[in-house]
Amino acid sequence: MNNLDNLKSYDNVEFVQGHELSEQELRNYCMMKLESAKSNINFLEQMVFNKQGGISTPVSVCEIGGGNGKLLYYLEKKALLKKGINYEVSKSRCELAQKFAQILFCNKVDNINKNFLEVKPEKEEFDCIIMVDIVMQLISPLYNTAEKDAIAWIKQSLKKTGILFLEIEDYSGIIERVRKEGVFRRWEEFPPEDPFQYMLQKMSVDVDNNLVVEKWFIRRDSNEREYFKNVIQSYTKHKIEELFSRNGFDVTIHLCKDDLLFQSGRNGNEIFRVIAKKL
Repeated sequence: MNNLDNLKSYDNVEFVQGHELSEQELRNYCMMKLESAKSNINFLEQMVFNKQGGISTPVSVCEIGGGNGKLLYYLEKKALLKKGINYEVSKSRCELAQKFAQILFCNKVDNINKNFLEVKPEKEEFDCIIMVDIVMQLISPLYNTAEKDAIAWIKQSLKKTGILFLEIEDYSGIIERVRKEGVFRRWEEFPPEDPFQYMLQKMSVDVDNNLVVEKWFIRRDSNEREYFKNVIQSYTKHKIEELFSRNGFDVTIHLCKDDLLFQSGRNGNEIFRVIAKKL
């Protein structure tokens, strides 16, 4: 298995937003993205950041693949964050994260433009590690031992009884559909705050049974297009629970039922949240 191109998939993602929008347009985009993190923040407050079997706040948090930093900034704005580190391989998204920090007057988050697997983990550094929006599913297909390496890094970095929070999408249904029908395509329209108006998505399946997703983004004010591709490993609830349980975590799984995530759920795929507590 070799899908190291996943590390470059987001190279120019949100470059336009960070460099071509007016000050007010950028602020509007920032607030839209911040709002999109609300459902995960509400879940973390209810299920993770509490004194009843969770973690007392403020917390030290590492987000892997945190993009523009919206989730960590939301935690900081709610006074839940002691310190935050965002490992993000996309330079353009790290640059946008710095601009978001200025807009939101946040100063507790360090955005690090690196692959976290290339950074030696500090022992028991974080109360919580966060991987949302299928980040784990993009890491696992990188190479044969990427899944194992990621779990080892996470386990060493978490404090005793620290918590890993994952957001997973089960693509098994769409993979089965693609296998039966061949390539699957669909269109999506974005909200007016986004400089891109439409996206055409093409899905196929590789020899390792990973979902290969290609996307073409069309600008709102022109016919300019951008191309994006990544390879995703699908996990069922049972598979993800078994994986982390045998690696020393106490696992609970919660089906996403809030409106925002159901609206963003692709093609009827099941989206679920995973709380894995280090034992």
